[in-house]
Amino acid sequence: MTAPLALSSAQTGVWMAQQLDPDDRSFNIGEYCDIEGPVDPVLFEAALREVVATTPALRARFDIGDEGLCQYVDDFVDVPLHHIDVSGEPDALAAAERWMRRDLAKEYDLAKGPLFTWALFTLGAGRTLWYRAAHHIVVDGFGLSLIASHVADVYTSLVTGRPRRPRPPGTLEQVIEADTAYQDSEEYADDRRFWLSRLADQTEVASLTDWRPPRGRAALRVSGHLPPSDVEVLRAAARRLEVTLPEVIIAAVAVQLYRATGVRELVVGLPVTGRTEPLMRRVPAMLTNVVPLRYALSSGLDFAAVVEQTSHRLEEAIEHQRYPQEHLAREIPGLPKGRRQFGPDVNIMSFPYRGDYAGHSAVVHSLSPGPVEDLSINVYDRLRGQGLEICFYGNTELYGHDQLAGHLSDFLSLLRSVDGLRLT
Repeated sequence: MTAPLALSSAQTGVWMAQQLDPDDRSFNIGEYCDIEGPVDPVLFEAALREVVATTPALRARFDIGDEGLCQYVDDFVDVPLHHIDVSGEPDALAAAERWMRRDLAKEYDLAKGPLFTWALFTLGAGRTLWYRAAHHIVVDGFGLSLIASHVADVYTSLVTGRPRRPRPPGTLEQVIEADTAYQDSEEYADDRRFWLSRLADQTEVASLTDWRPPRGRAALRVSGHLPPSDVEVLRAAARRLEVTLPEVIIAAVAVQLYRATGVRELVVGLPVTGRTEPLMRRVPAMLTNVVPLRYALSSGLDFAAVVEQTSHRLEEAIEHQRYPQEHLAREIPGLPKGRRQFGPDVNIMSFPYRGDYAGHSAVVHSLSPGPVEDLSINVYDRLRGQGLEICFYGNTELYGHDQLAGHLSDFLSLLRSVDGLRLT
């Protein structure tokens, strides 16, 4: 076991929230890879063991030590690979997803570990699902993508005999040191001053529901698909406006919120990786943060103007992305009582899962994104040219299925009509 490590700021936030509500399972994150072909479970398990052995975050556990809250990295963690054949079920995919959702509802012991789960589902001779889940204190979505890419590389090497790709330099200790150094830096102080100024008079929060402080942050999920033809319309709009596709989508979220609520000074939360140094982008860890994008909207404003605001706010936010969102929520007096976020989140997920599984391609599907206070709109650009998957995750105490599905339908319609769109 290594010497105790401190926690990143993001990990500390998760720890505190979990201690306040030990029964909260919303910190269990999970997804699965739909692999178009058979998988050798023996070699796949060998690949997983190799990746765990070289990924300290997967061997971490958390407790109060002599120097306070810290994480311990064990030398060895044995987590077996569940291999489940659902090919005989009437709906094999539904049966696999039921198992996954039951697993996501389990309790992880942060002090004892292990804090992740693997499973392989055989749906038929030509289709396999790889399920991976973890407590959010261990890893964020970006870190999970690094792990998935590493597993794909090692498994392919074991099957084909080709050399493994060189692992990029960087350690978890270095990542924690960089995060700790930021907390004590002038950059941290500058970021704090920027955000306190940007949000100084923020008093309203836009929501697609009658918001009240929920007891928990578990989420209900509805999903939809935007086909390639509609995505190309969005990409054409982005080219015309000289911005990126994510900027167009985020602007569309702001338009939907304004139309539904009339809130002029609304805020959209943007999850960011929190990785401003190259080292941090190489090592699986929990560093993610949420930054607020504040808009000034009014009736009659055209979509290009909303996109322009998005572009400016996004540039500012990325520059100051490491200042912890939970610190801001405590320091800004205008938030309604009980709120820890400034508005719904919109998360554009396009993490590059490099490689395939010994020649078999795969598509990633999210199951649980982590805690949802109100609403999280996740856009997955991972369908290999087959369009976008768009998921609305609504807090289960605030949204019903039909209500959430209606908001998703409205958003898909809005995305299909961005040309000539106005805020009226």
